[in-house]
Amino acid sequence: MTSSDVAETAAQGKPAGFLHLLGNRNYALLWWGQLVSELGNRFHWVAISLWIYSETRSASAVSIAISSMFAGSLLVSLWAGVIVDYFDRKRIMIISDLVRAVLVALIPFLMGVNIWLVYLDLILISAATAFFRPAIFSVVPQVVRRSDLLPANSFMSAMDTGTEVAGPAVAGIVAAAFGYAPLLYIDAGTYLISAICILAMSAPSLLAEAASRLDLRSVLRGVREGLEYIREDSLQWGLFLLVFPVALVGASLNALQTPLAKGVVGISDSEFGSFQAIWGLGFVFASLLLGWYGAKLQRHILVLGGYFVVFVATALMGLSFSFLTLVSAAFVVGFANTMYYVGLSTTLMEHSPQRILGRVISTRQLAIGTVRVISPLMLGLVADAVGTRATIVAMATVGTFVTVAILSVFPVTRSLKSGPLEGDTSRSMWRALVGGVNPQFEESQQHRLNFISIVVASLAWLGLALALPIYALSLLVLVPLFVLFGSFARKKGWLRAPGS
Repeated sequence: MTSSDVAETAAQGKPAGFLHLLGNRNYALLWWGQLVSELGNRFHWVAISLWIYSETRSASAVSIAISSMFAGSLLVSLWAGVIVDYFDRKRIMIISDLVRAVLVALIPFLMGVNIWLVYLDLILISAATAFFRPAIFSVVPQVVRRSDLLPANSFMSAMDTGTEVAGPAVAGIVAAAFGYAPLLYIDAGTYLISAICILAMSAPSLLAEAASRLDLRSVLRGVREGLEYIREDSLQWGLFLLVFPVALVGASLNALQTPLAKGVVGISDSEFGSFQAIWGLGFVFASLLLGWYGAKLQRHILVLGGYFVVFVATALMGLSFSFLTLVSAAFVVGFANTMYYVGLSTTLMEHSPQRILGRVISTRQLAIGTVRVISPLMLGLVADAVGTRATIVAMATVGTFVTVAILSVFPVTRSLKSGPLEGDTSRSMWRALVGGVNPQFEESQQHRLNFISIVVASLAWLGLALALPIYALSLLVLVPLFVLFGSFARKKGWLRAPGS
């Protein structure tokens, strides 16, 4: 594919297909570099989880390793976004790759010294990744046309999830033949290949905003500017809040998929491998379809449709009674995950100013990482108390209602069209909950009583959920329906007294 073909496609204004995108030298280098790097990451995951378990025979030791893989991003995400917005993103990606290559290559040595040094190394790797991810996210809009963002993101996602299907299988073969250390050395080498590909990119400038002087004060100012931008833009604030319900539901599946499949449904080890592969195929299938045809769909259909399909499929997975129903739900979950991820990524790239895009992404990553680190610990305790099925279904139900609430409070998220935040809608919602008063009584006292009532009702529901989860879920469904019916009846005038 020649540069003239790409130019012709650009002149026609049509979204480019995969081969046309690979005709874009910068995108092709980025795509191939990440293909090799993500394949190495799958090797890395298999090596770490199996090696630590073989050395310790402890599930908690593996859990600490998993948490370590996210902990570093929690420490540096906010100010990493400032660095990404102030300096050359190409250079940041290269440095991040080189640092991760060294850190990964050190793991075999550290395994022979002390496992806690391995955990520290994993935290440092995740910190370096916290710089790389917002940088590459910010670079894509700089190397492809605006109309090509959705297929560009889709084919990136297809590459990523394709390695998730093939990588673990290849890693298992290599580990069985040569041990775990070679997997980590291969992963370190893939980071070097990624750095070389990025170095070869010929983009004239991948700099968002030059900083004449960068010190602690300017970093903190940059963090504040990023948070204020998200808070003051109605679309960004609504999309940021939507991180939490979908991340919570995703975390419930990450934490509980193994006890569900093995302990509840009772599938075999070979079937569990197929279960994981089919889940990954859902990612790949959706990514390719969106790359080819996604430009014809509106963004809000991709994002919101993906959210609600994920919630429904998650609940169905929790209720699965056979291997067939389990893998069918897993395929749909993977498909819908890709729907909202690609649609959301494209929306953020289109609506976020380049000068602040790194901070937007790093702030979202901080929120997602927080949920991923904390929620598995909590969900494990809940699952032990009320059962794996009930916990997964409850999380899907909570995710659905929280998402509906956010869409109700922030109507702009239903169309995904950006605009200034008109009034403090979150405070308006809070006033609607605790601000209702009778003018015959003292106002502040009633506010306190309203707040106490909400807390007591919430704690009572949690207690009911632990003791009788089915009844708690029923209340969670029936109460909002009753409120909606009451609101509708009030608008229709059905609740007015005769003659009023």
